[in-house]
Amino acid sequence: MKITKLAGNKALFAIEYTFLDSTRETELSLYVSGSNLLSFERGGQLLTTRWNLDELVLWLRDFINNMQEDPYPVAADGEYAAVKDINARDFDTDDDEAFDAYYDTLDAWNSRHRWHPACAGAILADLYFQQVGETVEVSWNNQNAEEGVVFSSILGGTSVPKEIFISVVDQFLKDYADHWYNNL
Repeated sequence: MKITKLAGNKALFAIEYTFLDSTRETELSLYVSGSNLLSFERGGQLLTTRWNLDELVLWLRDFINNMQEDPYPVAADGEYAAVKDINARDFDTDDDEAFDAYYDTLDAWNSRHRWHPACAGAILADLYFQQVGETVEVSWNNQNAEEGVVFSSILGGTSVPKEIFISVVDQFLKDYADHWYNNL
């Protein structure tokens, strides 16, 4: 039996999710300003993320629990983290230690702010989350999606009030846990 829920307001920030069946698959949409950032076209069909999202849910819980001001770690042009990350990747040096230290710093920051590594194989938009004052910046870079997949939102960013972001994500995480973990 399919169960669909919505946390938040699609016009501002929302997560819509459908629990599909006993395989633990969940269909997921994440809306900012009325657009589903997880929407993509593949094979002529408009789809959204659908997968076992356990790893992603754990990443989101960790992000919410540990969220704090944590600026992008190197000087890079761009209004949002996704763009800064593109521009920061142009660094090069003949000093192997400096090269490794630079990219280790970027990778460590990305592990705290970029959810894509927690996709567990799902087709998932590459989103970055960063607290900036009393907002959470949500940015995306889907320029390098897998072959045959074209995301509706390629590159950009926006800010969401921190209390709304936390409320929406927390509601999704609680519903996910209640459905998949407590409903066994």
